[in-house]
This record gives sequence, structure tokens and C-alpha cells, in this order.
Amino acid sequence: MEGHRKRLVVLLVCAAALAAVIAGTAIATSNVKGAGTLNIYGYGPGDDVQENRATYAAGQLQGTNVNRPAGDFNDQVFLARLASGDVPDLVRMTRPRVAQYASKGVLRNVDSCVGKGVRALYRVGAMNAMRYGGHTYGVPEVTNQITLIVNQSAFKAAGVPISAAQTTNQKQLLATAKKLTKFDSSGNVTRIGFDPKIPEFFPLWVKWYGKDIISKNGLRAQLNTPEANKALTFAVSIIKAEGGWNKFKAYRDTFDFFGKGNPLVKDQIAMWPMESFIYNVFSNNSPDVDLIAKYFTNRKGGPITMFSGNGWVIPKGSKNANDACRYMKAVTSTPAWLAAAKKRFDARKAAGSTFTGLYTANTLADKKVYEDIYQSFGHPQFDAAVRTLARAPRYGFELPPSPGGQQFVQAYTDAINRVLTGQQAVKAALNQAQKEGQAAINANK
Repeated sequence: MEGHRKRLVVLLVCAAALAAVIAGTAIATSNVKGAGTLNIYGYGPGDDVQENRATYAAGQLQGTNVNRPAGDFNDQVFLARLASGDVPDLVRMTRPRVAQYASKGVLRNVDSCVGKGVRALYRVGAMNAMRYGGHTYGVPEVTNQITLIVNQSAFKAAGVPISAAQTTNQKQLLATAKKLTKFDSSGNVTRIGFDPKIPEFFPLWVKWYGKDIISKNGLRAQLNTPEANKALTFAVSIIKAEGGWNKFKAYRDTFDFFGKGNPLVKDQIAMWPMESFIYNVFSNNSPDVDLIAKYFTNRKGGPITMFSGNGWVIPKGSKNANDACRYMKAVTSTPAWLAAAKKRFDARKAAGSTFTGLYTANTLADKKVYEDIYQSFGHPQFDAAVRTLARAPRYGFELPPSPGGQQFVQAYTDAINRVLTGQQAVKAALNQAQKEGQAAINANK
């Protein structure tokens, strides 16, 4: 992992040098018809929603040939392409990377293309992640808000009331997790009571204590605060109570989240926080599963959720920046999301399946999908889940843009993995993460 980080830093330095000699100007769009080719990186063929949105966006370019090769974003591939002069016109990457690349001068600012009026269409936290140094560098795509998924059948089987499915009281949460966890005669896990989802959701656990893992301006790491230490200690204590990391992970790795034999159907897990996309998966594959969606709450009982997702950016050196900006606005527009949602709804209805909405970074799109397209398919547990999902974004936060970018995320991810595997104690691991995270910020700002 250390070698990977060093290679990434070297490539970033090379890319920054390259950006210095590329004419990178702000983009002004016009109403002229598209022409030539738009080369997109990081948005290859995907599911029905992705493809229907891509079709809509391409249709707005009126004649431009859109090239979308297979594959998702990869740092080293992207930077190697920049260094070789093979610069894509438009890129989709995870949002923590945006400020990192913007700080190195690799991206064009799109202030004239994505002005205040356009920015107002998107959720504030997600849009803020697309800005750096007072400039806008693109638009966000989805939010993937997190809620608590409860396997009601597991609670019933264990004789635990559904009221115990909560995150407000951590002492009670730990006790509930123990009651719901099952082992076989050899001591192997046969049902996970509660999965805290670390390292992925570590910022959410720190937020539980009212703290953030990075300052609001994205320039100061806050990975070893007392709150961060308490958050990680608690999350690790749950896993220890459920057999320890090795048994816990070995069992969890057998889960088929995307199949008809998912962990709810097989009673492999009782409760865990998860992103919004999974409800569509579960409703399609197992519409009769006995689940309940609840808010993840802080210690005062207030709902909190964390946003994550991709964003669209335009590299310096883009040969078709005008069409690139038109495409990224079109593919995240309300009409694009509504068209994709309606087609998914119709397909699910024809198949006798279910539809649980789409959850995007576009506030109006979410509202109209819920109000104009969503209909009950006769599965009240999913209807109730959709109501919770539709309200959850109002309680959302997202990591602020930081020049540390994905390297900052990797610093705390590595630290938590060291704790889980027994290589370091919590305090030592987070102290190391603090140094590495701050070094990533300082090196890139």
C-alpha cells in the first residue's frame, strides 16, 4: 500500500507539471450543435439507470459521437493518460478525488458553465465537494445516503424487540448486537448481529460524537481526536463481541448482497447501516423479505446520514470541453433522472417486481421521482423504506473538499484495517493516520 501511495504521488507531481503547460481556461458553453467526438473516462456501460441517462445525455449533444469505453475510474490509469497526452474530454471520479486533482491544476474550473443557478439544483453537501479554492470543478451525481437496515425476522427469532434496533444508545446497541449474533458449535459465526461498516463509515461514527474527521476548509486532519478514538474503539468492540475480525470477515465475505440468496433471505445479518442503492437490489431480488428501514441516529437521537458518490470533471487538455460540460449537466439533470426512473419503474412493473426510487444529488429529481413516478407495489415494508430514504438527505453531511483527497481517505482506511487485524492499537493507529492524512493535505495544497 505504501508503494502504491508513492507511485500516486509521483504521478500527481508529473500531472501537475503537465497541467502547467496545458492551456486550462474556464469553459463557456454555447448553443451550437455538437460536433466531433466526446471521449469520456470512468463511465463505461452500466446498469439500466446508467445506460438510460447516458442515452438521454448523448441525445442533448445533437450529433456528437460519445465514446464511453468500459471501466471505472482508476488514479494511475488516469494520470498515465494525462502524462502521455491522451487526455479524456470528460471524467467521472469519486468526489474525494476532485479537490486533490483541482489543487494540482489537473482540472479545468467550470465556473462559467456551472454557475450559481446550476449549482442550486444539487444538494449542498454534494455540490460543495465539487468546489475548491472558490471555483467549481464539476457537478455531483448521486448521494447514496445511509440508513439502518433491520432484519425483522432475525429480531423476532432472537426475541429482541424492534425498538432495540437503534444507534442512539451505544451501550444498548452493543448488548443487542451480542443477542442477535449466532455461532455454531465450533464457534464460527452463523449470523452477524450488527455490522458497523468500518472503515467505510468511520466518518459517520465520529459524527455520532459530534465531531468531523477533517476541518471544514479541508486543510486540517482531525483523525486522532478523542471523539475519533472513542468512535473507533466502540466500532471495534462490536466486532470483537461478534467473534473477532477474522471470523467476522470470513463469514461476511460469503454474503451475496446482489443475489436472490442475499443475507436478509438467508438470515446472515440482523442489522447494519447501508447506502440507499441496496434497497432497489433487495426489492427486485427478494420483495417479500422482512426488512425495516430506520434512521442512523446520533447520541441525542437525531437522524444523521453521510453522502458519498461520484462527480463529473473536465481535465485540462480536454479537446471538447464545451460538449463535456453540456454532457455532465445533462446526465445529472432532472429530465435524465426522470427518464431513467420511469423506464426502470415500467420494467419492474411489467416483470411483477418492485421499484424503490432513485436517490441522486439532484434535489428536484429526487422530489419528482418520489412524487410523480414512485408507486406502491403492495410491499409495505419497502413503501415505508422509501419514505425514510426520501427524507434522509435532509440530515446528510459529506466530507468537505480537501487537497488530501483519496490519499486522506486511504490514511484512515489503512489505520482502521491495522486495528482490525491486530497490528496496532486504536490510539497508535489513529496517531499514524493523523500524520499521514495531514501529510497528504500539505503535499497537495
